[in-house]
Amino acid sequence: MRRRTDRVPDLPDTELDQEIRGGLFVLRHTLMKVAQDASMFGSYANASERQVVGAGTWLRKSLADIARTCQRDYVLRGGTMEFDSTGALHILWVRVTAATGGGRLVLGPKSDDSGLLLIDVTPNDEIGDTTVSITFRGVARLTVTHDADTDITLIGLLSGAQTKLDCNTWAVVRLRGNVCGLSEENSQSIATDDGCGSLYVRHYMAGDKNEICFTVRK
Repeated sequence: MRRRTDRVPDLPDTELDQEIRGGLFVLRHTLMKVAQDASMFGSYANASERQVVGAGTWLRKSLADIARTCQRDYVLRGGTMEFDSTGALHILWVRVTAATGGGRLVLGPKSDDSGLLLIDVTPNDEIGDTTVSITFRGVARLTVTHDADTDITLIGLLSGAQTKLDCNTWAVVRLRGNVCGLSEENSQSIATDDGCGSLYVRHYMAGDKNEICFTVRK
């Protein structure tokens, strides 16, 4: 892996590619490596603490709250969990396990000082049907990508002027499987950076409420 800047030679680094141009991360490359290479779907058996969001519970966490408490693992068991964008922190990573009863994830509007949150959502393999709704608020549209080679879906990538994968939202949700049913027939297919595969890309437009909701079933 190489970390690149505009003015200094390549520097060796960790396996996740990070590219910096003009002092800013090129999130397109970072997020693509997250989708293709980083394994965050492993067992949580060694996690020291997981907060359970049960039925009738509405838990709200800002990026600043998550960073302050170092809480990264949650169990969604019938309740609602809302993430607030307050806290200019790049990049926070949160893991949510969908247990009995599933639940609802809400990503609040982007604030002026928002950071970037990456959320891994995984079902508990030991239970039956699980339904999770994922709502993005304060958005005009969202882009969903599915990588057929890794069988991973990213929700929350907005198209930029020059690239289909520039990120203009503050939160990205990652799930295993083709949960939105993307294919060549109903979406655009583009080549990946390494040229070894393709991505299915589809844009979803918000209505009058500037809110987009996805329902994911195991």
